Amino acid sequence: MSAAPNTNAPIPDQHLLRMKVWSQRTWVARCDDHQSGVGLEARLADFLQEAFEHAHTQPDLLDKTTAQIAEAVMAGILHSETVPSEELQTALHKITS
Repeated sequence: MSAAPNTNAPIPDQHLLRMKVWSQRTWVARCDDHQSGVGLEARLADFLQEAFEHAHTQPDLLDKTTAQIAEAVMAGILHSETVPSEELQTALHKITS
């Protein structure tokens, strides 16, 4: 027996999903094995700037809020599992504070 699919589940926004995948792949391609501390903060800040510049060139993302794009970018970075999520959260907090 298999479970019936949940037809009430929200359909993910494909444009934001593509941004998440782009973020994951791009972050992995630019990630060093031993990032931490200040180096991680600088790398993350540069990457976030690059991600938003990329997002603004995508016509399908022009109607998305900054928060939606940021969530997709961070989900991509966290999903990459290149740096422990606690370190990423700390670095992001320092950047945005």
